[in-house]
Amino acid sequence: MTIQNRGVPSDDPPYAATMPDNETIFSWVKDLTVFTGRGTQTVDDHRSADYLLDTFRTFGLADVQQQETESLHWRATRSQLIIGATPISHSPVVFSLDTGNGPFSTGPDGLIAPIVDVGDGQEDDFARADVNGKIVLFNLRFILSRSLLLAAGEFFYDPHDSVDPADLDTANPYLNNYDDVLERAIAAGAAGFVGVLADYFDSHDIRPEYTPGITIPGLWVTKAAGARIRALTASGAGTATLRLEGERAPTPARTVIGYLPGRSSDTIMIQSHHDSAWDGGVEDASGTAEVLALARYYSQIPQQQRPKTLMFVLMDSHWTGYQAHAKFVDTFITAPATPRRIVANVTLEHIAKQAEIGPNGQLRVYDRPEYRGIFENVSPPLKTAIENAVTTHGLQRTLRLPTDKLFPLIGELPTDADHVYQAGIPTISFISGPIYLYDKADTLDKVYKPDLAPVAHAFADIIDQLAATPSDKIRS
Repeated sequence: MTIQNRGVPSDDPPYAATMPDNETIFSWVKDLTVFTGRGTQTVDDHRSADYLLDTFRTFGLADVQQQETESLHWRATRSQLIIGATPISHSPVVFSLDTGNGPFSTGPDGLIAPIVDVGDGQEDDFARADVNGKIVLFNLRFILSRSLLLAAGEFFYDPHDSVDPADLDTANPYLNNYDDVLERAIAAGAAGFVGVLADYFDSHDIRPEYTPGITIPGLWVTKAAGARIRALTASGAGTATLRLEGERAPTPARTVIGYLPGRSSDTIMIQSHHDSAWDGGVEDASGTAEVLALARYYSQIPQQQRPKTLMFVLMDSHWTGYQAHAKFVDTFITAPATPRRIVANVTLEHIAKQAEIGPNGQLRVYDRPEYRGIFENVSPPLKTAIENAVTTHGLQRTLRLPTDKLFPLIGELPTDADHVYQAGIPTISFISGPIYLYDKADTLDKVYKPDLAPVAHAFADIIDQLAATPSDKIRS
């Protein structure tokens, strides 16, 4: 589709630019998913960063660069869980037994200790149990349900009235009780832990984001395996063998940056992250591909017809501590060494199919978009621009959420934009949170392909409005 000026007031002659279509955007998603476990998930991994640097240069972006900073890599080479004499299927908890760089191990015989069930791991649960020197068994609970997000929204576009009340209790895995339970377990002297994925589908291949300071070993098991462990311990098999071996190593995180200069040095930052724990079709090859689509589109527009400079940023270390995000903020926002001043942030993540947990615990995927939110703290005219873009381009099941309502509840913006947002940059952040987001199941087929181009078109409308708005009038 060829777009001319998108209705933004201008005295310049009209331009013509073509937005990449669904197939083209999907081809970039597909390219990125070839790099399984990309970014900091693989020691010294250049693959996705090199691909993106080349793509930015092909599009004709200026000052294409890579910013590096030290992050972390963690890899298990061996793990085992036996209750009594019964082996239990499991996955290692990434960054558990986190004792610093180098090899880690539970020893030649593994950790052999009684297993103590603390349920959901609340303070009262630990008060009733002696876990010192023992292996804690607890339920991992997800605590950010769709119903809570919908209640916080000011605008919801759902023209087909598609909300099923049965879906509203489904929670994404971003916010959970893991940090609190492990803090209690370690403080009480626990020697190890087994997390039961009580709110999950039938998989133990989950890789949540990095939590520092988990100095004891841990393993994930499914809800069904958790029930089996509880049955075994109730029948007298109260001793577990937990083995975990591997290595932790420093590895560079690589952020890819490119510019399209405008008439002003005031800059709109357009962001996603390119790293992934698994194939990462949804998280976040899809978000990265949206940034590429917008970079390709705006590269066709002459500089004199871009009111503000555009900065395209694809982050690393999303899974390993956000060191790349922190360095970016230091370099480009807190103490910028460039006359370009970031005045707004647009972040794009997760063009996803909806999924639910079926009656038998299996993942049930639907050919429709996952509920998604646009978190924002911009002025009323820009809030209206967001709503107009969503409706014009048919982004069904999209919610606009003002960050001033959500942030005080959870203390952070639950998107890749959090560091930039907390540095004071007005932010418009698009994201969905399907339940498989941190799982090996996040494969290419989970991307909601029909929305790839519409999302890009909608955000081009939004970016055009940001570009036409005086910089001091962007913030709410």
